[in-house]
Amino acid sequence: MNDAAPRLSWSNLVQDLSTLLKNQEIDTPLFLVGGAVRDAYLHGAITDVDIAVDGDAVALARQAADWLDADIYVMDRERGVARVLLNRGGERVCVDFARLRGATLDEDLRDRDFTMNAMATDLLGDIDRLIDPLGGSADLQKKILRRCSAEAIKNDPIRALRAVRLSTQFRLKIQPDTAADIHAQAGALRQCSGERIRDEFFKLLSLDRAARGLRVLLHLSLLQEILPRSAFVGVSESEGWTGRLAIVERTVSILKAISSGRTDNTAAAFDLGMLTIQLDRFRAALQAHIGREYGGARSHGELLALAALLPDRDDVDVSALKLSAEEARNVTRAVKNLGLFSEREGWSVLDQHRFWHGLRESGIDVILLALAEYLAAQGNELRQRDWLDKVEIATDLLNVYFHRYDEIVDPPLLLNGRDIQQQLQINPGPLVGKLLKALREAQVTGEVASTSEARHFIARQVESRRK
Repeated sequence: MNDAAPRLSWSNLVQDLSTLLKNQEIDTPLFLVGGAVRDAYLHGAITDVDIAVDGDAVALARQAADWLDADIYVMDRERGVARVLLNRGGERVCVDFARLRGATLDEDLRDRDFTMNAMATDLLGDIDRLIDPLGGSADLQKKILRRCSAEAIKNDPIRALRAVRLSTQFRLKIQPDTAADIHAQAGALRQCSGERIRDEFFKLLSLDRAARGLRVLLHLSLLQEILPRSAFVGVSESEGWTGRLAIVERTVSILKAISSGRTDNTAAAFDLGMLTIQLDRFRAALQAHIGREYGGARSHGELLALAALLPDRDDVDVSALKLSAEEARNVTRAVKNLGLFSEREGWSVLDQHRFWHGLRESGIDVILLALAEYLAAQGNELRQRDWLDKVEIATDLLNVYFHRYDEIVDPPLLLNGRDIQQQLQINPGPLVGKLLKALREAQVTGEVASTSEARHFIARQVESRRK
């Protein structure tokens, strides 16, 4: 118990929640625990709240939902866990109620994952008085991540992955005994559900320092348990992984430079500075693309970080990552098609059309990843003129997609399939599709500009195919 705790910085949500519960004259002990207390200690933003209840947590959650006019979801009735969903300022906030894990609060805290998450405060008493039996506040001051007990990682191997994510997020050094336990339990990670692994892994991919966390995962033999086996074929730690992690780092930095969280320092270097200046006209559209969310609030930007980590081969199977069909398709399309941008120098209007017509929105991913790959490959040897050429190509392509879509990417066809069938007196079949493709490309290049020209073009195409 720490009676001389430093000042905790509570959000309005927590203060309002404490006041509300106190006014209800509840006789069940309630404690704020975990991440909310840690974030209050660090004076960080508090987005979700965990409440440990010395009693019937589900019943109390139902009462709280009524008092707050909020929704409730019973997550685990047997273990006494329920979630109250609040709308605060247009944002969804989770308040989780859970029965104490042991007979006392002290037992509950000692059964948690890391000391930084094993701090509490009395929600119905003095919320500024820190309860810290394992010295989590001291560990935070020393920038150390320490497991709560020798059995913590073994009891739930997902904590190994969480340790790396938390150490990356809060810039902590993993304490040696904790690191040894993580390494020893790496193989047990696959005992956890694929969904839990995916969710924790994507939290890591969302961080600005994701590449650093991935390096730690690799060092502790965890990355090998997360990524598909095919991602490791022919890759050595000293060569292949160094390059891939550099691409991840560059990808994250590009996404940061595009994002709404960009600062003057984000794009201070020449490479990102030139890129952000040129892409600024597309910034809102790019932010919408990168910020798109999938199930479980995974963002498209996190998918790009994953794609940057995978080899550009056709045989990489991402099914083990438990992505949705759409997510898996977007990742694999980006990875497989990097060469469409990086291996081409000159771009005609027909090249631009074929790039976008084949890839559509995935072309944005290919461009961003290819730029990151180029920066990673050049490293400190980056030549400004060559980089400017790459940025100019990317800018031209994005301008086509965002501003000239109906003209170059997918122009309205002057003839449709039925028109061609009637003109040639043929039935539907592959030939019609080939002729439509040829007509579309002729319109893009300006060879065909009217319906009559389109009919003459189709006739010439058929004649040439007969020869």
